[in-house]
Amino acid sequence: MASKLYSYCAMRWNAGVWTEAELTTAVAKGYITEEEKQEIMASGQ
Repeated sequence: MASKLYSYCAMRWNAGVWTEAELTTAVAKGYITEEEKQEIMASGQ
């Protein structure tokens, strides 16, 4: 099951609003997992 904020983080990444730095912060704060971060980044921007 995806983290609660996975969809939001993916949307921000896909819109080009967030960079890897913001995703790393989301991981550090526990919003998404490192695996989810890698999955989001692999989807392209």
